[in-house]
Amino acid sequence: MRTFLIIWAGQVVSLISSGMTGFALGLWVYEQTGQATPFVLIALFNAIPPFIVSPFAGVLVDRLNRKTVMLLADTATAVMTLLLLLLFSQGQLQLWQLYLAAFVTSAAGIFQLLAYQTIVSSLVPREQLSRANAMVQTANSLAAILSPVAAAAAYGTLGLSFIFGLDLAGFGVAALMLLLARIPQPAAQGAKVSLLADLRMGYDYLRSRPGLIALGVLVALLNLMLSASTVLSTPMILGFTSAQVLSVMQSVSSVGLLLGGVWASAGRQPQRKVLTMVLCAIVSGLGLAASGLQPSPVLIAVGFFLFMFPITTINASIRAVVQTKVPDNLQGRVFSLILMISRAGVLVSMLFAAPLADQFFEPAMAVGGSLGRGALGALLGAGPGRGIGLMLLLSGLGMVTAALAMYAYPRMRYVERELPDAVSTAG
Repeated sequence: MRTFLIIWAGQVVSLISSGMTGFALGLWVYEQTGQATPFVLIALFNAIPPFIVSPFAGVLVDRLNRKTVMLLADTATAVMTLLLLLLFSQGQLQLWQLYLAAFVTSAAGIFQLLAYQTIVSSLVPREQLSRANAMVQTANSLAAILSPVAAAAAYGTLGLSFIFGLDLAGFGVAALMLLLARIPQPAAQGAKVSLLADLRMGYDYLRSRPGLIALGVLVALLNLMLSASTVLSTPMILGFTSAQVLSVMQSVSSVGLLLGGVWASAGRQPQRKVLTMVLCAIVSGLGLAASGLQPSPVLIAVGFFLFMFPITTINASIRAVVQTKVPDNLQGRVFSLILMISRAGVLVSMLFAAPLADQFFEPAMAVGGSLGRGALGALLGAGPGRGIGLMLLLSGLGMVTAALAMYAYPRMRYVERELPDAVSTAG
C-alpha cells in the first residue's frame, strides 16, 4: 500500500497542475470565440483515441513494464504541453492546435490510465481495491476543486504561460514518484504471440463474460447522457455570469466529488458493487437534472454536488469488479476493451452535442424562441444558456432510465456471483 500511496501522491500533483491548464485554456477559448462548439470539439478529439489506441494499448500494457508505460505516457503529454506553451508565447496558438493536442494527450492518457489501473491490483490487497480505486478518483476530485480557483486567479495575474509552466513542473513530480516506486509485474504468459493474437485473447475472454460487457455498456449509456452536458456547462454558466463565479461554482460543486471520494475511501466497502453502481447512477442523474432547472449559481452548484458525489463510487466499483474477476496478466486488454465500449457514449455525445446546443436547444430556449415562450420557458427560464439547461435536465433523467434498464439484465446484475475471483500472478 505504501508504494501505491507514493505513486498516488505524484498523480495528485500532476492532476491539479494539468487541471489548471485545462481550465485556463477553456477561458482562453471562450474569450476567442464565445461559442459552445469549440468546447465540444476539444472534447470530441479527446474522445476519439479510445477507439483507435485503446485495444492495442491494452496489449502493450500487459506485455511491457507498466511503470515504464506510465513514464512514457506522461512524457508525451508533457512534450505536448511544452509545444502549446511555445506556440502561445509566440502568439501563434490556434484552435486547431488545441484539437490536435487533445487527441495526442488523450492517446497518451489511455496508456497511462490502463497502466495505472493494472498497477493498483498488483500493489493493493484485494479487500482494499475499492478503497484504493476510490482514492484514485479522489485525486481527480482534489484537482476539480483546486484547479479552477487557482487557474482563475493565476490567469488574470500571472498569465497562461505561467500556468503552462506549473503543468510541466507537475509532470516532473509525478515522474519522480514513479521512479522511486517498485512495481511488481505479472508473470510472463509463455511464448510470445502477435499483437493481434494477444488482442484476440482479451476479446475472447470478455466475449464469454457478458456481465462484464454489460458493465461497459452501462457506463457507455451514462457517458452518453452526461459527457456533453458537463462540457456544455461552462458556456451555459458563462452565459449569465463571470469567469470568477464559474470557477467558484465549479470548485464548490466539486466538493461533492471530493466528499464522495472520501466517503468511498474511508467508509465500509460495498459488498454488492453492481447494485451500488446503479443506485449511485440514479442519484447522480437526479443531481444533473436539477442543475439544469434554473440559471441560479446556487441551484447549479447543488445539482452538480449531487451529480458528482456518487461518481467516485461508480468508477471505483466497476474497476474493483474487473480487478477482482480478471487475471492481472489480462487486465490491460480487458480494461482497454471495456474502456472502448464505455467511451462510445462519449464519442456519440460529442458528435451531436454542439449542433444540438447551438442549432436547436439554444435558439429554441431563447427569449421568444419556440420552447422559450411556452411551458418549458416558464419552468426553466428563457435566454442564453437555457437550451443547455434543458439538455442537462433531459440527460439527468436519461441516466436514471439507463441505470434501471441495465440492472434488469441478469448477467450484469449477478456478475459478482457468477464469475469466480481471479488468481494473482504478480511477482
